[in-house]
Amino acid sequence: MSSEVQAPIVYEYPLQERFRTYLRLEHSFNQLRSTLGHDHESFFNALFASQELIERSDIRAELSKDLIQQKNFIKQWEKHPQIDQDTLQAALHSVSEAHDGLQHLPKQLRHLKDDRFLASIRTRLVQPGLCGLFELPQLQLWLSHSPEQAWQQCHIWYHSLQPLIDAIALQLQLTRQQGDFTSIVAKGGFWQESCEPLSLIRIQVAVENACYPVISGHRQRFTLRFMTLPGEDDQQSDASSDDITAAIARCPLL
Repeated sequence: MSSEVQAPIVYEYPLQERFRTYLRLEHSFNQLRSTLGHDHESFFNALFASQELIERSDIRAELSKDLIQQKNFIKQWEKHPQIDQDTLQAALHSVSEAHDGLQHLPKQLRHLKDDRFLASIRTRLVQPGLCGLFELPQLQLWLSHSPEQAWQQCHIWYHSLQPLIDAIALQLQLTRQQGDFTSIVAKGGFWQESCEPLSLIRIQVAVENACYPVISGHRQRFTLRFMTLPGEDDQQSDASSDDITAAIARCPLL
């Protein structure tokens, strides 16, 4: 009886600072979605982490520029005879819709920031270490609400971020689609490459290789060093010395 083949692991590394922010926000939004309505502490932690990231950068302006670049890139294919025009127009519509949605973001973020209940618990929850409900009686009272009330309120807060959630998801989806995987063999667990300016690199590694890539680089150059998980022996280095077969997708900077 054959065992099920595990899908390879895909590791991602941004070569532009704004794409680092996009990936962090995507992760935070996924946490918000997965905890919505049932794991309130994790929901608030993800919500405040998202707010902090958004407040540290002009995310709306950067993302708007990137979406315009995506729109211009897609439009280049309009006159190509083998392009499905319905699919192309649907993609252009999605980009325009995401871009337009960002124009309403400041108002919605202001509603989130001005929420007095969130403001009253944010300072305590973002501090390092654990806190107890004795420090947050207002949160203890909020948690006594019915599950339906809690879900409804969390959904309102989540919806405040919806234009950004949609725009980040679309930008990263299009970026990932623009890089095809090609096979490499990292001799002695090491790979180095110079390239055209990239926004993101993606490394696909089979689970049975039992290693992960440590990635470093910036714009036009990157290196991979494959590592194994630390064991219980006294081995000084966890770097793999094996030849590792992997695949790399190089997502261009538009």
